[in-house]
Amino acid sequence: MTPLAGGDDAMTFRLVTRLFLRRLIDNDLISPHADRHQSLAVLFGFIDSLAVFVTFFLSTPYLSAFIQLPGPAALSALSDRFLFTAGSITISALGALMVWDALALEARDAAILGPLPIAARTITHAKLTAAIVFGGVLTVALNAVPSVLYPAFLTVNIRGIAGATILRLIAVHATTVTMAGLFGFFGILAIRGMLRLLLGDQAFRRASNGVQSVLVVSMVTALLLAPTVRARDVRHWVGDAVVPPWPVGPVVWYLGVNETLAGHLVAETPIVLPPRMPSIASLQRENQAARAAYCQLLPPFAAQARRAWVWLPLVTVLALTTFLWTNRRLPDRSTGVPAPSRLRTIVRRMAERYTHNDPEAEAGFFFALQTLTRSAPHRTILAIAVAAGLTHALMVLAQKDGHSLQIQTIPVGVFGIAIMVLLVLVVGIAYAVAVPAELAANWTIEMAWLGDERRYLTGVKRAAMLLVAVLLVLLLPLHVALLGIVVAIVHSLLSLLLAVAALDALFLPYRKLPFACSYVPLENPKIVWPAGFVSLLLVTYGFATVERSALHTATRTIALGVVLGAFVFLVKAIDRVRRRERRLIRFDDRPARATQQLGLFEHLAMHD
Repeated sequence: MTPLAGGDDAMTFRLVTRLFLRRLIDNDLISPHADRHQSLAVLFGFIDSLAVFVTFFLSTPYLSAFIQLPGPAALSALSDRFLFTAGSITISALGALMVWDALALEARDAAILGPLPIAARTITHAKLTAAIVFGGVLTVALNAVPSVLYPAFLTVNIRGIAGATILRLIAVHATTVTMAGLFGFFGILAIRGMLRLLLGDQAFRRASNGVQSVLVVSMVTALLLAPTVRARDVRHWVGDAVVPPWPVGPVVWYLGVNETLAGHLVAETPIVLPPRMPSIASLQRENQAARAAYCQLLPPFAAQARRAWVWLPLVTVLALTTFLWTNRRLPDRSTGVPAPSRLRTIVRRMAERYTHNDPEAEAGFFFALQTLTRSAPHRTILAIAVAAGLTHALMVLAQKDGHSLQIQTIPVGVFGIAIMVLLVLVVGIAYAVAVPAELAANWTIEMAWLGDERRYLTGVKRAAMLLVAVLLVLLLPLHVALLGIVVAIVHSLLSLLLAVAALDALFLPYRKLPFACSYVPLENPKIVWPAGFVSLLLVTYGFATVERSALHTATRTIALGVVLGAFVFLVKAIDRVRRRERRLIRFDDRPARATQQLGLFEHLAMHD
C-alpha cells in the first residue's frame, strides 16, 4: 500500500504515538476486566506517597531543630541528596526495564501496523516518541513533590536564608534529579540499542531476557542499598581525591551538579540567632568548621558535575541513534522454531524421570519453568525477588568483621543469607503464578481442563524447587568460604527443607490453575506487604538463630532436620486433605470491588 503523506502523515504520527503510549501503560494480557489504569494509578500513588514519606523522614532532624546551623545542614544534606539522585536514576531505569520489549518495534507492531498504509519511518518515530514521553512523565512524577518539599524542609529553621535562595534550591533540585532520571532511562535505552547493534537481531533475541534480568537485579539492589549511604561516605568519595566506585559514579556526578549550582548557598547563609538569645561562640565555631569542610568539597564537586554535563547528552544521543538505526525497518513477522539442542533433550529426559512420567505433572513442570524464565513479567518478578535477597546478603557481608569458622562466632545474618534469598524467591514464585502467561490462550487450557489441578500443581511446585536448588548451588561457594565445607552443605540442606515447607504453605490457600487465570490484584496491599515483610524478617532470623544453635552438635542438627522434615510432611498432608474437595476454578475472575470504581461492577454484573 502507498504510505500516507502530508497532513495525513502528521495525524497518523499522533495516532500511532498515542497507540504506543497506551500500550506502555495498558495491559490486556493479564485480565480482561483489569487493565493497567488502576494498577498504574496505584503504582504512581505508591511512588508519590513513598517519596513524600522519605522526604519527611529525611527532613525530621531539620524540622525538629530549634537552631539549624547552615554549615552542618549543608554537610548532612549530602547523603539526602545522594538518596534522591540514586532513587531517580534507579527507578527511572526500572521503568524502562519494565517495558524492555516495548522499547523497540516488536513483531506484534509489524503484524498490526505493517499492512496499513503507514510509512515505516512514521512508525519508528512514533515508537521513539512514546518511549520518550513515558520516561519523561515517569521521571517528573517521581521527583515533582520531593523537589519542592525537601529544600523547604531543609531550610525551614535556617533563619538567615532568603526566599529567593529557597526558590533557587527548589529549581536546582528539580533540575538535577530530573537529569539523573533521564540519564537512567536513556541509559537503559542505550544499552539495549548497543547490544542489539553489536550482537545482531538473532543473538540479541537470545540474550535479551538474560540481560534484562541482570539489569533488573542490579537496579533493585542499587535502590535498596542507596539508603545505607551516609554523608561521610559521600565526603570520602568526593573529597579524598579518589575515584568513586563505578556503581555510585553517576549518582556523584549529578550530586556535583546540585552542589555546584545551588548547594553551596546553604553553607554560605549567615547565622541569625533567635531574638533575645545571646551569641554563642561554640555555635559559631561549629558552623565555621562545617562550612570550611564543605567548601573543600566544592572543587571536586565541580569536577564531578562536568562529567554529568558530558554524559547525559552523550547517552541520550547514543540511545536515540541506536534506536533509529536498529528500528529503521519493521521486524520480521515470521517466527522460527529453534532447533532442539542436546542440553534441552537431556533436561527433558531428567524432567520426565523427576515427574515419574506423569503427563499432567510434566506439563505443569515445563510450562512453569518456561514461563518463569521466558515471560518478561514473570522474569521481572523473580529478578526483583532475587535482588531483595542479594541486597540483604551484601548488607550482611559488609557488616561482617573478621573470618572465623567457629559456629558460635559466626553472625546470625550469615546463616540468614540463604534463608532470605530462598524465601523471597519462593514468595516471588507464589506471586508470579497468579499472573497469566498469555491471557489470550487461556481458552485452550480451559477447554482441555479436567477439573483436577493437583498433579499439574505438583509439577509447578517441582519447577519452583528446581529454581530454588539452582540458586542454592550458586550460593554454595559463598557458604563454603564463610562456613566451611561440612557446615555449608548441612546449612544448604536445611535451607532447602525450609524452602519446601514455605512453598507448600504459601500454596495452601491457592485454588486456581497457575499461569492460566486472569490476574486479580491484592485487596489490601497496604496491610499485606508490610505484614509480609515483617514475617519474612522474623522467619529468616528466627530460623537462623535456631539453626546456629543446632549446628553446635550433630544431635541437635539431626533433630532440627527431623523437625523440618516432619513439618514438610505435615504441610503436604494438610494440602492433600484440603484439595480432596473439588472447587470450581474461575479462569476469568474479576478484581475486588474498589471504592474508586463507584459501583460499576454492579452495572457489569447486570449485563453478564
